[in-house]
Amino acid sequence: PGRGGSNVMQIWARDSLPSFEELQPEPALLASSETIPTRAQMRMQRWPGKRSYCHTIGKGCGGPQHRQAWEELSTELDHNARALALHFVDDQCKDLPPERRAASARFVELLLTTGLELLCSVASKLHSLEVEQCWAWDLNGERSGEQYSAPWCIKRVLSLLLNGMIRSGWVPDISNQALGAYDCCARYEGCHEHFLLVAGRRERWYSLAPCMHWVCSVCYPRALGTQVREARERARVAASKAAAAASDARNAAMAVAISDRHQAADIFKEVARETELSAAAAEKFRGDDPVCPSCGARVGAAWSANLRAETRGGKGTSSIVG
Repeated sequence: PGRGGSNVMQIWARDSLPSFEELQPEPALLASSETIPTRAQMRMQRWPGKRSYCHTIGKGCGGPQHRQAWEELSTELDHNARALALHFVDDQCKDLPPERRAASARFVELLLTTGLELLCSVASKLHSLEVEQCWAWDLNGERSGEQYSAPWCIKRVLSLLLNGMIRSGWVPDISNQALGAYDCCARYEGCHEHFLLVAGRRERWYSLAPCMHWVCSVCYPRALGTQVREARERARVAASKAAAAASDARNAAMAVAISDRHQAADIFKEVARETELSAAAAEKFRGDDPVCPSCGARVGAAWSANLRAETRGGKGTSSIVG
């Protein structure tokens, strides 16, 4: 359970900055961060080609080496914070009615002026975390009732600022010059060129759980698609057989328990033996699961997304599209 629903204050209702503590995921979510891709991958905020949206932000602009970039940004925002806030609302809040859009723009402008140090602090925190720890931040603000909350907004504003820093040359370009040359199969020959074939063209990519690496539409069917389906079916059949065998043995034991205790003891031993065999069989089926071509981790599920190649200043980037 998250902090969603009626307890969440949306950005259009705010007239002051949130605290840093309010922006962090709750302790229970942080404690279970490593398991989030298996249970909630489709709700996480994603950065195409990267294992974590928030980790990418942290590494892109949250380090001590990026302090000068924030100073440059502060000077620029002295002149265009309002325009940038309106741009953000036009892009991220276009489904809101006019009065809420206007109030949301005022909050974003507050973030870009008075709240700039808060934004920098969040980026610094994300820079200090491992990828797996950032998955809690990727999910925070994305659950039911949390849209347009402060955590939802902060991540997207930071992404906008990071892209601006990259375009201005204040920080290195960590965007996808193809699709994620670091965190997906674009490192393999052919995938890189496949994605850059036509700027603006949509391609389907697959995000693997629980490792969160990406695989292109060329590699996925060949390397993973059939294997994932077959592994799930094998696991289902194995579990069904094990459950049936254990149930039969248990029923047989109960039927003779009253009349013949010695025979019941033998049957219960057989139940234990069947359980051990079933566990060994289940382990074998897990060993047959497909593995990620990037890291070799077992793949439990795959989430697909259409990604669109874009060209800015002669360099390719990517974004998730419908």
